[in-house]
Amino acid sequence: MSSNGDAIRRANVSKKRIPRKTAVNGDASRRKDSRRVRRIREERNRRVALIFVASFMFFAAVAFLYLRPKKKHYGSDTERYVRAKALRDAALTGTGDKIGDRKRKIGGGNGSGKPGLRKVKGPNDMRYLDPRQLPPLPGQANEPYYGKGRKGGFHGKGDDEWKSDAKSNNGNLGVDYTKHKYEYPELIFKPPKDGTYPPLEKMSAVFETWGQDDLDSPPETLREVLQHFDYQDPEQLKAATKYRNLELPFKVYNVPEVEAANSKWTDDYLAAHFNGNNDDGAPQSNGACQQSVDNFFAFHRPPLWSEDLLGPPPSLDLDWTYDQWARHSVYADEVSLPVTKKHYYWQSGVRREERLQDRSHWTFVSRDLPSFSNPKPTFFGFNPPEQKGIQCRFGERGVTAATHYDGGRNMIAMITGAKRYILSPPIACPKLGIVTSRKHPSYRHSMLNFGRVTLLDKEGASLEMSDREKEWLKIAADAPTLSTVLKAGEVLYVPSHWFHYIVSLQKSAQCNTRSGIHEEGNRNFGGLDVVEECIKDDDEA
Repeated sequence: MSSNGDAIRRANVSKKRIPRKTAVNGDASRRKDSRRVRRIREERNRRVALIFVASFMFFAAVAFLYLRPKKKHYGSDTERYVRAKALRDAALTGTGDKIGDRKRKIGGGNGSGKPGLRKVKGPNDMRYLDPRQLPPLPGQANEPYYGKGRKGGFHGKGDDEWKSDAKSNNGNLGVDYTKHKYEYPELIFKPPKDGTYPPLEKMSAVFETWGQDDLDSPPETLREVLQHFDYQDPEQLKAATKYRNLELPFKVYNVPEVEAANSKWTDDYLAAHFNGNNDDGAPQSNGACQQSVDNFFAFHRPPLWSEDLLGPPPSLDLDWTYDQWARHSVYADEVSLPVTKKHYYWQSGVRREERLQDRSHWTFVSRDLPSFSNPKPTFFGFNPPEQKGIQCRFGERGVTAATHYDGGRNMIAMITGAKRYILSPPIACPKLGIVTSRKHPSYRHSMLNFGRVTLLDKEGASLEMSDREKEWLKIAADAPTLSTVLKAGEVLYVPSHWFHYIVSLQKSAQCNTRSGIHEEGNRNFGGLDVVEECIKDDDEA
């Protein structure tokens, strides 16, 4: 039997062994934690190193792509590029110089080294097109376009040369087309369905009857071919609706809100709204001015317009106010501004969302043209969900807008002044020189000045245009076309995909709204499918 002393000794021995075991276990745990921390640190270091290496490689690749010499793309082959460049240089210099005979100045055709437009040298000189602004002729190989322009557009400052002349004018207007003599066709209440309406003729015949730039010498009586309906006559309005439903162009007159706007839209009224100092509570409206070296304006997308490939852009953006534009427009009327002088164009618009806002937030255009901005269907805005807003264009005498089409069914109200519309149906698309390269800055538009179709066969006409421009004009001369004058108080309906080429006959203001696409169009004149086939992208062909 053990004594108390032995029991005490065994107890003491047991107490001494316990701390030793605990110490051993603690050391192992610390070593394990240390290894885990070391592994975590190593993993973190590896990740940091990978991120660093990947970042270095990324920035090195970006730097390489940015700094490496750029390879320019001029088309499908070098030979065609050289030939087109030679034609362009000859067109821009106004000579027959071969490529290399004259050093081209960077930045456009004005010789200043700054973005600009080719100068017109004399009263009879014309600005001709760079051949590559036009599509290849039928049967020619495709010419893909890879140029890049300026995201912010091309800007100019206008000029003050005209101001001294403006002070001495006598305030006379040469021809007032709102009061000219017109002859309208007999009303046809049931629209023909056999393709005889509207009557079309060759484009060359249209301009032989009345030249595009003969603004001071129109025919004594202008014979209209479009149906001309009284908006306030219920039977005539019913007939107009039938024409609209069949996608046929027509005009209406005697529209109260358009006539009221005609009285209201003085230069003082418009300037107050564009400058933000109007007193009727309407929000300020925005607008922009553009300048062309002559009277011809053509659509282009500045971010794609390469001056090196295409020469100077068709127009420049100016920082003019509406007041400045209006003064020059009055001057243009008073002096019968020659077509070779600089011309100016004012544009404004209303966002599509504005019609859904409270009317207290409507700008003056929406307030003055409620049938165009109404969120509910009207005769003019008959499909409000597809309405894309209201576009307003203010033109001065002679301003000519190159042909184009709108997908939406288009109602165009002439508020003041008058414009001449040259209309061609969708089936005419292959003859109008429409640009078909999707990457081209004028895709789906034409750059042709149709007024020149009458010069092609004239003896003694000095034409320095390229062969491509001449050939396209010969083709366009045969395009089915009609001409109509839209004057203050009238509204023109342009069906979906109908091409329109516009000449401002005098200082004018026009606003339009669109009511969605009519894909089928008219069975006699074509629709979306015809135009899509015409403008199909050839870049991948």
